[in-house]
Amino acid sequence: MEEDVYRTPKSELSSQEKPRGSAVRAILIATVVDITATVFIGVAISIVYGMILASNGDSIEVITTKLSHMELTSKVSLVAVVSGCLITTYAGYLCAKLVNHSEYRVVAVLAFIVVVFGFFMGQSYYSMSENLILSLLSLGCVYLGAWLYVSNKNRSRAGEKE
Repeated sequence: MEEDVYRTPKSELSSQEKPRGSAVRAILIATVVDITATVFIGVAISIVYGMILASNGDSIEVITTKLSHMELTSKVSLVAVVSGCLITTYAGYLCAKLVNHSEYRVVAVLAFIVVVFGFFMGQSYYSMSENLILSLLSLGCVYLGAWLYVSNKNRSRAGEKE
């Protein structure tokens, strides 16, 4: 059967835009994800490094000393820092995605929490200058994640308009 030529055409006008989220919820979830994943990865890296040291014949005292007095520029520390940066970048992305409005303002609160938490946790392990560098790195990673989400959202909007 043919369509009625006198009827207006039907079209899909469903909006692809996601609803605005709660800023508090986005910050809480992203903070929990960042801190939990960072601690988990840190523990996993420490266990693997401890097992490597044990397989080389080091005693438990030597392993404990090496784990607690690790240089920031050592291979193991760099793996931990890169892993932490990836996690923090994802947390910034997640926070921006969950809030879906005023992304940079909301992510600023997340960045503050992450930097303060990292600073206090690293106080006993790192010097003041190393702690400052790691704090700036965390800040950059959080905003990188937010930027990735916002730029992706803007590209999607531009694609819909075409």
